Amino acid sequence: MTEAQSTARIATPSASSSAVSPPIAFRDGIDIVYGPRPLLGRYFLAAEAHLAGHGLKLTFEPLETLVAINEANRDTWIPLLPLFNPAYGIPDGDGFCLIARDASGAVMATQAGRFFGWAHTNFRDEAESLRLFYADPDAQAKPGEGCRVTIPDAERITGRVVFSGGVWCHPDVRGTGLTGILPRISRAHALSRWATDLTMTFFAEGVAKGGVARRAGYTDVAYDVIFENNHLEGVKVGLATMRTADLIDDLTGALERFDTAEVDPVFHRRAG
Repeated sequence: MTEAQSTARIATPSASSSAVSPPIAFRDGIDIVYGPRPLLGRYFLAAEAHLAGHGLKLTFEPLETLVAINEANRDTWIPLLPLFNPAYGIPDGDGFCLIARDASGAVMATQAGRFFGWAHTNFRDEAESLRLFYADPDAQAKPGEGCRVTIPDAERITGRVVFSGGVWCHPDVRGTGLTGILPRISRAHALSRWATDLTMTFFAEGVAKGGVARRAGYTDVAYDVIFENNHLEGVKVGLATMRTADLIDDLTGALERFDTAEVDPVFHRRAG
């Protein structure tokens, strides 16, 4: 075991904390209520099989676990955005966290999603007011913290939106395709759960140009989202977006790159 692996295992909150729910097996946490059920079912199974082939098991876990893993792995992972931290207020049922662990239980990768219902507001207003990040920006944001959006038409990002992020891969599993699989699982799960109109995420310019955005399926990255007085200050940050029709097309292509997988009837039964 490497030192980093040991750190990752320590990162999980103690089971003695009554506020933290136990992990839920991936299949037990999937309920395809919305979206194309056969496509989503096949993709979930194929992705799960790919992870198993690399010795990884995927579970749904509380966002508190994600926060703890992030704090324990700051040598390889920048701080989480506040929008994934329950301490800053997340309505019940509006977020999820996926954790990939190896056979020893060590955390090898993470992915998260956060739902926003923006029927009467938009990305520009929510980001610049800091409501994207905090339930109560006046009380929770740091003094002088700010966000400015220069992306054209940012106010057109409305409706049922999910921010997909919280992505981290342990150095031992980088290069195994997880940065292409976990974001797709996240988008697909969000669609099946919330009937999303759009998925979005942030990319630092260097990361996007390095190919991570493309591997994750994002082809539309617009600049800039400019931060002040937080860990992203001075970083050129772009917003990547994907509409639901493009999400479905992307999943179809991604599934073709997996080995053929049958749809498990459990997904259809749960969709009712």
